[in-house]
Amino acid sequence: MQRRFVSFLGFALICLMILGVGRAYAADSKFIAFSNKGLDYYFWTVCQVGAQKESEKRGWQFEASDAKLDSARQFDQFVNFINKKPDAIFADPNDSEGLIAAANQAVAAGIPVAIVDTPLTGGDIAITVAFDNYDAGVLAGEALVKALKAKYGEEKGTIVYAIGAMSSEAWRLRREGTSAVMAKYPNIKLYEDPADGEIAKTQDFVLNRLTSGEKIDALHTPSDNPGMGLVSALRMEKKWFKRGDPNHVIIVTIDGEPIANKFIEEGYYDYSIAQDGFSYSAIAVEMLEKYTFEGKKVPLGPYENNKYYWEKCEIIDSAAGPYCKVPAYEINPENATDPRHWGIVAEKELNIPYDMSATGQ
Repeated sequence: MQRRFVSFLGFALICLMILGVGRAYAADSKFIAFSNKGLDYYFWTVCQVGAQKESEKRGWQFEASDAKLDSARQFDQFVNFINKKPDAIFADPNDSEGLIAAANQAVAAGIPVAIVDTPLTGGDIAITVAFDNYDAGVLAGEALVKALKAKYGEEKGTIVYAIGAMSSEAWRLRREGTSAVMAKYPNIKLYEDPADGEIAKTQDFVLNRLTSGEKIDALHTPSDNPGMGLVSALRMEKKWFKRGDPNHVIIVTIDGEPIANKFIEEGYYDYSIAQDGFSYSAIAVEMLEKYTFEGKKVPLGPYENNKYYWEKCEIIDSAAGPYCKVPAYEINPENATDPRHWGIVAEKELNIPYDMSATGQ
């Protein structure tokens, strides 16, 4: 009996050694898990595929989960990833506070966490990569004012802003930034319609404004996806005209998805404020590889990379640790075709098709 036990123990140790070698190889090649909030928005898909491409480029394994915008589901999926013992867990959180506990569990288990797009308000995060939504709102407001001044020679006119759901911190901050700009211009009338970031609601509110009899000079949405609703509304009312036409309605959006690049280039949109979704995951992978996996903390200070249109940004300290603050920037008729815009990268390099059927095209 003892001899059988020893033989079995020896066999088990050999198996463990073999598995250990295999695990050592996996550790060298890394296993990255990505806990995504959902795949309903093109932007979130790009963040996930970007992480996958950057991981596979390095020979790393990759696995992702889709929480379908359910915070409880995302928490459970994140914890399940901890049990799989990946080398790092990425997340685009639904809840900036609710996922902290899961992130802390991962760190306690020796698994670093990278956050993209939606920062956590706390926790010991290896690297967060996102941008300033308030700044994006400010840039959008300034673009609207600039377009109105170009039209009238002064800052005046009427804007319809189909605002996103205020339960979203990102959309709330974008609204606050835009509102702060508009407060400086008493001759600009701003209508804010609660479209909740939905294409259908955006279309309905814009249709109501366009058929009200009041002249509408400009339309704005805080994201490109619901912006498809304003495009369809303009087409339905036969008010879809290019820049330079006296009937043109100014259009400014935020995000810089492929629809924005296309319509700015074709002459229908005026501006879009980009948040470089492709760079988020790529920078996070870069920081993990260069610092975290080497046992180093991601350093604060300037970050430069000319493969991104914005080229320079800062890695700052935050309540959750190092935060790479990717700058929002303006896409306009002069730079719309630059191949470094993330919307162009997403379609041409990541091969993620963009569905514009909701615009009526």
